[in-house]
Amino acid sequence: MLPRLSRPLLRASLPRALPRVAVAAPLRPFYSSPARLEAREQAGAPASGSFGQAAKNVKQEASQLRASIESAVAGGSGGKEDKGHDAGELFSDAKTISGEMFQAMPRPALLWGAAGVIPYVSTAGASIYLARQAKLVAEGLDSSMSFETASALLLHAQNVQISYGAIILSFLGAIHWGFEFAKYGGAVGNRRFFLGVVPIFLGWPSLALAPEMALVTQFGAYVVTWFIDLKATTAGWAPKWYSSYRFWLTAAVGTSIIATLAGTNYYNSDKSLSSARGSAQKLANLVQSQGAEKFAAAERSAKGNQGGKMRQEKIGGDLEAEPNTEDGDSFVKIRNPKKEEEERKAKEEEERKAKEEEKKKAQQKEEEERKKKQEIAEGKRKKTDA
Repeated sequence: MLPRLSRPLLRASLPRALPRVAVAAPLRPFYSSPARLEAREQAGAPASGSFGQAAKNVKQEASQLRASIESAVAGGSGGKEDKGHDAGELFSDAKTISGEMFQAMPRPALLWGAAGVIPYVSTAGASIYLARQAKLVAEGLDSSMSFETASALLLHAQNVQISYGAIILSFLGAIHWGFEFAKYGGAVGNRRFFLGVVPIFLGWPSLALAPEMALVTQFGAYVVTWFIDLKATTAGWAPKWYSSYRFWLTAAVGTSIIATLAGTNYYNSDKSLSSARGSAQKLANLVQSQGAEKFAAAERSAKGNQGGKMRQEKIGGDLEAEPNTEDGDSFVKIRNPKKEEEERKAKEEEERKAKEEEKKKAQQKEEEERKKKQEIAEGKRKKTDA
């Protein structure tokens, strides 16, 4: 053990000045930075210091993403984190989840759920087909129907899809009421009743919107409804397979809605151009159907009906048709003998009355002149007597 030295002796034993030695700063890689060397909270691992470490971190994050997707689809009941797998096993895991879901799910529920998707698929296909037909008609490439007819049928198909979507959303909300009536997972009460009316509040107002906005609104309503079903399954208020069942049905419905929106927008047509083409097509059809007859009539009129065959037929009623012997554009003259006879008698009656009136006026005039002559003669006689 070394003896304890006093402080003055220790100071005397040390040299007065030590030689200065230059120490170089430690070298660091050119890619390093304080942010890069920090640990990442999302993955729970240090940052990538090399390409090998980066590849390893990518595999770990892909495995965690796989576990998160499994847990979400299965309602929190499936999917254990396995850091030994890479992202390439996502497809096989999805198949495994689907297989387990199909095995655990009642077969009638699967069949009826698949049948409920059929109206969505059919209306989506009809909407795309009718939008394409309207575009072809607008561009003059199809004359099987008018643009107005194609547009009306397209709107009808979209309205059927929107109305069906509002009904299905109401049905999905009513399922939670059924769980509450059956006390599945215990009596929850108003919370589960409220979850049952949320899809109704989201779905039915879409009926007052334009078709495209209504479909977008219902797409969001289906996503919110699936999230509600996921939380209900996690809380034990629904069967364990219910969230997976609802996930795949929601995916099918969402795909149909997206297909309808994409197809109708892709085949969108210019209405002003289609209206002009529709009017032109109607005029062309009219000319094609009546052009030959009109041309023949004009030709007969120009030739004065030379060589034409005249026919006189008797028609029923008070009218009569006879050849027109007067100069004019028509070849047939329509007469009403009964009316002409009535007009002739009325005219004769008016002429008779007019003659009688003139005769009365003449007689009155003669009477007045006779009286005047008598007065004049009477005056002359009185003057003579005087």
